[in-house]
This record gives sequence, structure tokens and C-alpha cells, in this order.
Amino acid sequence: MTTAAVIANPRIAADLGLLGGWLADRGIDVRRHIRDDVLAVDCADDADVLIVLGSIWTLAEGYRSAEHTAAIDAEIDLVRRWVRDDRPMLGICFGGQVLSTALGGTVTRMPQRMIAWQTPASPESTLRAPWALWHEDRFTIPDEAEALAIAPHAPMAIRAHRAWGVQFHPEFTADIIASIAQDLHTPDEHAQPMIDVARERHGEQRIVSSAFFDAWWDDVHR
Repeated sequence: MTTAAVIANPRIAADLGLLGGWLADRGIDVRRHIRDDVLAVDCADDADVLIVLGSIWTLAEGYRSAEHTAAIDAEIDLVRRWVRDDRPMLGICFGGQVLSTALGGTVTRMPQRMIAWQTPASPESTLRAPWALWHEDRFTIPDEAEALAIAPHAPMAIRAHRAWGVQFHPEFTADIIASIAQDLHTPDEHAQPMIDVARERHGEQRIVSSAFFDAWWDDVHR
């Protein structure tokens, strides 16, 4: 059986959402790793693919919490080793930022948090779609990475070796957004429009996200 090692925090942004359904449809078994535990660099070695989810933590210089430094550094080392070994990976939001950092890129704090739906520019048809954004940091494109999608305010997707990193959330559903908004005490005027759009386009988003996951899998699973 194909197995996916999933790195996440215990609660916020830990829900696989549409990605979970896609993995289940393909019979891919999920094994969870909690980044708060300071992960060993080889903890996911028995998995076939690595998936790194979002986080309320930050990699941005001047904003990173000393409390999380050891766990963040361990995760960067794990991802760097994974990518150097040419193994398939998908990093989402914080996971995309970890991938960039592991390859020599940087993460910086934006002037304001981005909570919106946006369609990036991309040569890849599966990336030219409305995606849910919820982030206040942005990553740079490392020298050894290829830009796959760009938005006016930040890079949206990169590829290096057999690893993809995206800033958007292809896994998001209305319930996930509502849960994150509640956990982060996000004002209704910011969160509710995101939730409403997610509900309106749930069926379409499932198709779009599945097409994205298919394109990523076809590219890295070789």
C-alpha cells in the first residue's frame, strides 16, 4: 500500500479536507506526524510521499517564536533531506514556505494578512483557478526551484526535483475555513466571505482541487 506521511500541528490547519478525499480514493494510507514534537529527520522515511500542511507558526525572520525554533529547524532539515533524496512531496502554505527555506529561499512578513480567493498566473492549466488564500508570510523562489504560479502579492507555487510547494490551500472546504476562523478569532467580515464562496463552489472546487492533485501526482510519482 502507498503511504503518505503528513506533517501538521495538532489542530489548526491539520484537516486534509479535499486532499484527504483524494488520498482515500487512491487507496493511499495516511500516517500523521505532529510538528510540535520536534521531528526526527528520518521519521517519515518509511512513507512513499511527504505532505506538509499549513500552520499558524511563522518562518519569517524577526517574527519566529523561540518556542518553535527547534521544531521548525527540524522540519526544514527533514524536508531538505527528503528533496535531496528526490522523493515526492507536496507542501501547502507553511509547507510551501518550508520547502522554499529548505532550498535556500527566504520567508518574509507581508504588510497585511491575505484572506481571499484568487486566481494566479500560471502556464499550468490546473493552477489557473480560484484558490483559497490565508497567509501573512510569503516565500521566495530558490535558485534551484521553478516558479509554477505567481499572484500579484506573492509566489503561489514552486517545483524543485519531485517536490511542489504552494501558498494556496487546495484542501480547503467551507468547514475548514470556518474552524480556522473560529480558532483564530477572525472577524466575521474577513472570514464569512471566504466561507460563503467555499460553500457556493464546493462541487466545482472538488473538481479543480482533484485536477491539481492529479497533476502534482503525475509529475512527482515516477
